[in-house]
Amino acid sequence: MGRRKKKQNNNLRNIGLGALVALVGIFGYLNYIDGNIKLPSMDIFYKYKNASRIEEPIIPQEPVTKPVETQKTYPQVKIFFIGQSNGKSVYRTVYRVNDTGKSNIEYAVKCLLQGPTKYERSKGVYSEIPPTKLLSVTETTSKVIINLSDSFGTGGGADSLYKRMYQLIKTVNYNCNKPVYLQINGKMVETIGGEGLMLKQPLDGSSLDE
Repeated sequence: MGRRKKKQNNNLRNIGLGALVALVGIFGYLNYIDGNIKLPSMDIFYKYKNASRIEEPIIPQEPVTKPVETQKTYPQVKIFFIGQSNGKSVYRTVYRVNDTGKSNIEYAVKCLLQGPTKYERSKGVYSEIPPTKLLSVTETTSKVIINLSDSFGTGGGADSLYKRMYQLIKTVNYNCNKPVYLQINGKMVETIGGEGLMLKQPLDGSSLDE
């Protein structure tokens, strides 16, 4: 009984191999043209394999990293205010970043007239300059003219006038390498304040020397 079953299995195996050989022979005959065997196209395989992706749009991928934007370096201006040291008045300097596009001299004078910040005032820094408008700044290749409102020269005594003038002189000299002249309401200054303080132009360390 076991021999008969084994013989039947062998017969079935032989029939299967024979059928496979026959199919290969038929396939080769049908595809043998002009001496070349034509292999089946793989398009069908790819077509069905990617059938679900054929209609998907191609979307550009975002780059993993983006170009680093370098920060522009802006110039700093130096402003002179006043403070106390050992019971004496001294000139205190602070810095401002000029990111306005204005010239350093114009921006420096504007910051000087605005006065110290709240934080700077908390550190004992103050200004002797009363509320004053910057009317204009005229710059040429050879000089700069600062035009202030007349309130710059009002109020306070001689000591206050000296201090505010030196605040202005030190600030403009530090932030400009050209001669700087002071006007009040469009007129060149020869004396300033009710005390009639004499002023020599252009503004420099000897402008208030008698």
